[in-house]
Amino acid sequence: MRKLPSFFSLRAFEAAARLGSFTLAAQELHLTTSAISHQVRSLEEWCGKELFIRQTRRVTLTLQGQLFLGKLSPAFDAIEDACAVFRQADERAVLAVHCAPSFASKWLSPRLGQFMQAHPAITLQMSTSAEPIDLQRDAAIDIDIAYGAPPHRDGVLVEALGMEPTIPLCSPALLQRHAIRGPLDLLELTLIESKLNPVRWKDWFDLHGVRLPPRAHPSFDRGSLAVAAAVDGLGVALETARFAETELARGDLVRLDENVFKSIQKEMHFLCYRRGDAGMRAVKAFREWIRAAAGEPDEDHVQRD
Repeated sequence: MRKLPSFFSLRAFEAAARLGSFTLAAQELHLTTSAISHQVRSLEEWCGKELFIRQTRRVTLTLQGQLFLGKLSPAFDAIEDACAVFRQADERAVLAVHCAPSFASKWLSPRLGQFMQAHPAITLQMSTSAEPIDLQRDAAIDIDIAYGAPPHRDGVLVEALGMEPTIPLCSPALLQRHAIRGPLDLLELTLIESKLNPVRWKDWFDLHGVRLPPRAHPSFDRGSLAVAAAVDGLGVALETARFAETELARGDLVRLDENVFKSIQKEMHFLCYRRGDAGMRAVKAFREWIRAAAGEPDEDHVQRD
């Protein structure tokens, strides 16, 4: 067993010696002046020597106190350096986020600058793929933004990132060439959809009471490609408005009359992270930011565990 005095008394002595004042040491350590005095007196009793010459408004070190401080200061510096290694590792956190390619390019990427500006100490590592991620097996990923349906994994918390409207979208030029007054008029046009989108054209026509006759129509493995095809005038795309924000804002795509062409509202993107990581600073920061960006209140909306 090490023969050491109380660490609190050592800390009180070091602060008082460095600052030349019990009062200033008390302010630095968030203690009372009497508490500092008591800790220093306890250390002097342990050492069997006077360490300070006490004056009315300040204190000065005795010769023994100076010798003790000369030995103690390097030790405190070493402790501070050792702790700084772990503190810097936490402050300079690395956060690995995975999501589907279309969500990354069409919605997340244009907003990531906001997160990086708000959290400059967090280093983001982004990866994308259409394949689902199992967070319990892939320890390299901290957060997965799942698309389509919420995953069911033990120990994984899942939160929906809001309701999304899936709507028919087309280019202004196509709208000028064709009179589109109602759902039946869409049957005369090329209908575009994404294979991964859980909402299909049949679902949309069923909502409007129209039978979709069996026929071939182009489909893409990514929502961003379906949006791009609509911009190019290939046809009318049925896609989530979240993937077409930029094109709608620029006027490259238009939304058909909302009073006639209804949307299908559905939760389609889900924030997933391990229950054991819920307290991690970087995970908490990203969760709070993305929920705010998606228009979701900052509260616990855990859907699956």
